[in-house]
Order: sequence, then C-alpha cells, then structure tokens
Amino acid sequence: MNNLKRFFQSIRFQLTTVLVVFVVVSMVFITSMVVRNVENEIFNVETKRLEIAANQLVERYQKMYDGVAWQYDFGHLTIDEQKLYITNFLKPLFEEYFDEYRKNFPELEFGYYIPPINDEIVYMGLDQYKLDKKLTIIKYVTTKKMPEGYIFVDEPYSIIMGPVEDIKMEANKVTVYSAILAAIFILLISSMFTSKIVRINRGLKVLERNLDFRFPSFGGEIGAIATSINNMAASLKRNIEEAQRNESLRTLGMFTAGVVHEVRNPLTSIKGFAQILEKKLQGKNEEKYVKPILRETYRLSKIVQDLLNYGRPSPLKKVKFNISTFIDEIISMGKQYAAGKEIEFINNCQIETIEADEKKCKELFLNLMINSVQSIGEKGKIVVGSTRKEQFLEISIRDTGAGMNKDQLEHIFVPFYTTKAEGTGLGLAIAYRVVKEHGGKISVKSENNKGTTFYIYLPIGDVKNEA
Repeated sequence: MNNLKRFFQSIRFQLTTVLVVFVVVSMVFITSMVVRNVENEIFNVETKRLEIAANQLVERYQKMYDGVAWQYDFGHLTIDEQKLYITNFLKPLFEEYFDEYRKNFPELEFGYYIPPINDEIVYMGLDQYKLDKKLTIIKYVTTKKMPEGYIFVDEPYSIIMGPVEDIKMEANKVTVYSAILAAIFILLISSMFTSKIVRINRGLKVLERNLDFRFPSFGGEIGAIATSINNMAASLKRNIEEAQRNESLRTLGMFTAGVVHEVRNPLTSIKGFAQILEKKLQGKNEEKYVKPILRETYRLSKIVQDLLNYGRPSPLKKVKFNISTFIDEIISMGKQYAAGKEIEFINNCQIETIEADEKKCKELFLNLMINSVQSIGEKGKIVVGSTRKEQFLEISIRDTGAGMNKDQLEHIFVPFYTTKAEGTGLGLAIAYRVVKEHGGKISVKSENNKGTTFYIYLPIGDVKNEA
C-alpha cells in the first residue's frame, strides 16, 4: 500500500500524467482545428458542385424554352397560346430531362417551381434524409430577362460530412496510441524526459500551424511518440488531401461527363463529315476550306481527352523500357507540333532502363515537350538529358523559349491555369500528377526571355543498369 502511495506521489508518475494529458489535449486541439478546416473545405467544394448542377438545369430549361419559343414563333402568339405550347411541348421535355439528370446524382435532392410549367413545387427528395439538415442551392429561372421561377438542389449534411468522420476516427486512434507511448516512455527514463518534453511542446505548437513539420529522431520511447505524432500529421494531411482531391474529382467528373455527352458525339459527327468532304473535294479549290475544320476538330478532341485523363485517372501499369529510345519517340512526336518552326531537338539521355507506366510517362513527357515547343518563337533548341542520382533518374528538358516570370512559375502546375489563348491548362497539371503517382518529383527553373528547364525525378524501380 505504501509502495503504491509512493508511486502516485513520485515525479515519474506526475510527469507521466502531465505528458499524457498534454499529448491528449494537444492532439484533440490539433484534430479539432484540422477537422474544422476540412469541414470548411468540403462545404465550399460541395457548394460549388451543387451550383454547377443547378446552373446546368437552369441553362437546359432556358435553352428548351428558347427552342420552343423560336419554333412556334411566340412573338406572334397570345399569352394563352404560348401557355398551350409550353404545356404540350416544353413541360414534357423538361420533366423528362430533369428526371434523367437527377438519376446521375443519387446522393442529391432536386426540385423546382416554374409557374409556366407547374403550379406547385416539384420536389424529389431522399426519404431516409427527410429530417436531416441540408445544404441548399437555389437558382432562378429567367426568360425574356424576367424571373419565372427557380430550381433548387439539396444535399444532406450527413452525406457531405461523411469523410470528416473517418478523419476524426483516425485522429482519435493516433491520440490514444500517442498517449500510451508517452506513459511508457516516462516510466522508463523519466530523467531524460524534461529536456525532450520541451522540444515536443515546441514542435506541437509548430504542428498546430504547419502539418508539414516533422519531429527529428529522438530514440527510445519518446522517439516513438514523435514518430506517432509525425504519422498522425502525415495521416491527417493525406486524409485532407484525399478528401479535397476526391471532391474536386467528383466535381470535375461531373463536368467531364457533361463535356463528353455534349461535345464528343457531335464532334465525332463533324469530324466524320469533314473527312468525307475532304475525300470528295480532293484536288479542288474547295478542299482548303475543309482542312481548318479537321484541324479544329482534332484540337477539340485533344481538349476532351485531357479532361478525361485528368478527371478519371487510371492505376499505374509499370513496365521496363529504355529511356533513351523512349525520348527519341517523344522527340519524334514533338517535331509534329513544331511544324513551321526551326527547332533543333537533341537527345543526350543515357542508355538507362527504368520501370514505370510507359503510357503515362509518354503523356507526361509529351506535355512537357509541347510546352517547350509552344514557348519557342520561330527558332530555338530543345535539349533532353538524363542523369542517375541514387535510386532516381533525373530527366531534364531544357528549351530556349520565352521563359516564365515568378507568378507563372507558382501556378504552372495548377489545373486549368494557362497563359495561352488555346488549350485547357491541364497539360502540366497532368504531368505533375503522373510524376507524383510514380513517387517522383518535378521542378522547374525559368527566366523571362532565357528559356525554361524542367527536372523530372522518377524512381528507377527494380531494374539493373550497367555502370
């Protein structure tokens, strides 16, 4: 009994208790801040997603209305006659489209009130979320610049905040593990704890502001605590980035689906008819009018494909291939984009074998090559080289083009950012993601009027290269 009493009064127990409480409170505080930030980010992303859905429905209704008004010449009809055509033609068309559109988003609730086609609110909700708090976006429908009604889209908060609960659970586990490790460490080597707890305290304060901070290796149990905290920070950051990426891709996927549906089919038809016309008009003066049509359809097809590639990434399929031969192919394709320019292409790559997804790497380096070609005016040079650096292969692409300023360098890998009149701004974003998928790094050096150099570091993989 006396031994137990002495243990509870000992500095070891007191330090252990203080540390456990400190770790738990700090973790709870950090977790609450991170979760709050995640909630705000997810809420903003979902708000934008619902606005896109509502805007698409409003735009479709307005297009349908304009089509019916034009077809039946509303300008020469009475109000009653217009209502008759709206009821008989516009109403069934919009109701059919509205029902089909709603099926694409089973997690959302839709409704509308548009007096020209319905006298009461039409609402298609989810019974299981009837009593839930919901995020609602309302968009007004206007024709002839006058409001006629509105369309609204709901999403239950329990669906929106689903990823946050997973993050909370993971954070709680890490908090418990950290507290246990802290107690064990103090009980074993309390004499060494005082100086190290000060460092832990300072580090946690930094971690509150910066999840990229990592503790150094201390050794022993306190080192295990530091490692657990590092893992927690990394886990929280990964979960945040994954939640943000998934929400962004969901929004982009919805947008991509609309683009593919609205653009790909008519684009294919245009291209097919243009090819037929080109054959029929071959050798005639009118042939020159068809070629621009074909050229633009190929460009639009590339834009649609870029959107698909970024919005629907596929898993890696790694194979072994020779980087020098591979770059020869990239240069050959790059020359096609350099037509009309005097550009010298140089391949200084070593004969190295690398294990990677060849198809995605082709997309990566072709995007960088096209970027270099586009940055060069009438005449210039593009040099590709490679150097082995431990387990990585550094591949550089240097051009003598226009270069970039500091602001452009900070945004070049941001999706949809572009300084060009044409293109989607996805080329370099796709290149960046391919590098990250391989566990590599990409950096860039550039100055205005002095050219640009991209440095790509890819893991060599399980291959043997002769020295």
